[in-house]
Amino acid sequence: MYIALCLSLLLTFSYKIVEIIIKRFSANLVRYSLYFWAVGILILVPFFKWNYIINSPSNIIKVMPVFLILLIANCIVSRYSGYNPVGKFNTINFIIVWPVIEEIVFRGLILPYLNQYLATGQIFEFIFLPVSYTVIISALLFAICHLQYYKLSRQSTRFMVFAFVGGITFGGLADITHSILLTCVLHIEFNFLAVYFAKKSLRNRS
Repeated sequence: MYIALCLSLLLTFSYKIVEIIIKRFSANLVRYSLYFWAVGILILVPFFKWNYIINSPSNIIKVMPVFLILLIANCIVSRYSGYNPVGKFNTINFIIVWPVIEEIVFRGLILPYLNQYLATGQIFEFIFLPVSYTVIISALLFAICHLQYYKLSRQSTRFMVFAFVGGITFGGLADITHSILLTCVLHIEFNFLAVYFAKKSLRNRS
């Protein structure tokens, strides 16, 4: 169990580890740390016997009402996220690359990996989704992982709260479907809408 938790924690901060290593070799390549991290994570995938990455979603009819509710909820909640990446390069990464890689790490690898070593029984239900200890742990790791992207501040605390709640819903959905396909869609949608509302707000102020 402790090894599983330690490995999960290592994966949680793996981006920062990659960034530090790249910075030691070439400062010019630091802006591409995300891509080096993504390649490294994809190389690790075959070593995880249990994962939700390449699976087609199961129980799709059962979860579709919840999925639609979450799609609508994203339209509301994303207005208040506070995310506003600067520049086209960062914006594209924020909308597409970050969501996919984060889903692979937290719902695709960490969650099913923890399921093999920790109790997976339902503790409570959230938006019709069963929440287990492993879902909570993976959501908590997803929240604190944002500290490697942002310094601790009021804004980063808000990011962590959004990430924790998102981690609970995404984790519950991934556990039911044994897939990250729907969570990737939701994550990309949330980030896209966060950027859209941030840019719209700036235009209205000018």
